[in-house]
Amino acid sequence: MEKITSKLVVVFSFLLMIGMVLAQLMFVNSFASTYDQVDFALALERYDVLAMQPHFPGYPYFILGGALIHQWIADKAASLTLFNVLIYASAVVPMYKLARSRLSASLSILTAALIYSAGFVVLMVNQPMSEGAAIAVLWWYVWSIYAAHENQGVWSNILPLFLLSVLLGIRLSYLPFISGVLFLFYKKWQSRQLQMNQLFSLGCLAIMFQLLWIGGVAITEGSFIGFMKLAFAFTNGHFNEWGGTAASADRSFIERLYQLVVENIGWTGMAVRSYVLAGMLLVYLFCFWGAVRRKRLEYGFLAHLFIILISSYFLWALFAQNIDKPRHIIPVITLGLFGLYAVIFSKWKHGWILAFSCLFLCVQADQTTALLKEQSKELPATYQIAAYLAQRDDPFIVYAWEESRVFTYLDVPFPHKEINTYSKFLYDTSYYKNKEILLTDKVIEGFISQGIDLTGKVEPLKEFSSNSLFDPVYHHIVLYKWKSGN
Repeated sequence: MEKITSKLVVVFSFLLMIGMVLAQLMFVNSFASTYDQVDFALALERYDVLAMQPHFPGYPYFILGGALIHQWIADKAASLTLFNVLIYASAVVPMYKLARSRLSASLSILTAALIYSAGFVVLMVNQPMSEGAAIAVLWWYVWSIYAAHENQGVWSNILPLFLLSVLLGIRLSYLPFISGVLFLFYKKWQSRQLQMNQLFSLGCLAIMFQLLWIGGVAITEGSFIGFMKLAFAFTNGHFNEWGGTAASADRSFIERLYQLVVENIGWTGMAVRSYVLAGMLLVYLFCFWGAVRRKRLEYGFLAHLFIILISSYFLWALFAQNIDKPRHIIPVITLGLFGLYAVIFSKWKHGWILAFSCLFLCVQADQTTALLKEQSKELPATYQIAAYLAQRDDPFIVYAWEESRVFTYLDVPFPHKEINTYSKFLYDTSYYKNKEILLTDKVIEGFISQGIDLTGKVEPLKEFSSNSLFDPVYHHIVLYKWKSGN
């Protein structure tokens, strides 16, 4: 009976994963609706970091992958999304291999299916952003560290260093995951598997792997010095303009912690804002707590590795990332889910846990598929406002913030300008006295943050909304009209 149950779990989990991959391919997201997505999409047309195609540091491996797909698919955004989907599908292998180190074959494939189909992660994979490819490479990277620990050969240490280079060449903000190879080499040095001269050689090799992509990007910008100047310019602008991480800098530590843990990780990242999934996840959390409290847990290398990786990135996300964007916490979500399921399945042997997990997998896959369909079909708010403005007959000019980048990508037929200071706005509008002046709410918010009183100077004209799961910043846009005579 137990063998039959195991086979059924394997077949069920495998079919659900196949169905999820097919859903991702069927509902490929072709919208480049945010500033960053446009940056990546335009890079397939002309790679130029100085022109923000894409923005610093260039993400060469991600753009290369998208460019390969673009040879067969005309749509730039869809090409990047499809590359994400394909490489993320490969992550099932390391998910399974890591789970297999602690669990049976049937429970390992069930664990991989549960992690792979996690709603918010899948939604972010199905966007023309580098997170999807980065998450896939992250899983391979984690597995390579574990494999290197199990193998005493020196050559096994090279693969994690190479994959770390690929990872950072796709998503530089995953820098804290360097802690993984540092932990590996520390344990090998501690057990005398590696000597100091070998560690030094591996360190030089790691730098060489990183220079592969850094040097490539530097060549496209003319020189390494030019690349570094661009780095400093981007860093200063990215963190100081309103719209960057400074947007949430005025929050207290407690507010940031609550936003990160409860809103981003719990409600959005794991439950995908579904009360049903949230309730079912609470059952898992109670089981996890019971396993930690009443069962003896084995904290081997893999457990310590996951704790180090999750902790280092969590602190990075808390203090150095924009918590207004839940996608920045995806690594904690996907790695955390592995730890959750691995502990529960290794310590709870009751049949109801297995049945409950299969039910949860069905509900999660259904919710994820529905959201994938919505994301691929529903016009983002930035596209909605572009369509609305394109239909207006009266002469006008619209002042926007990041929406202007999307307007440029869509090649809209109306005049628009990106503006971020009130004084520049007043000066610029003097050239358009015969045109209606329109502004988006992000411009209004920026002026107010500069201490400008706009009472009686603007009036709302129209609102545009889409699902905030897909874009937490520009899911709701209000178009304002500047009152004449002000």
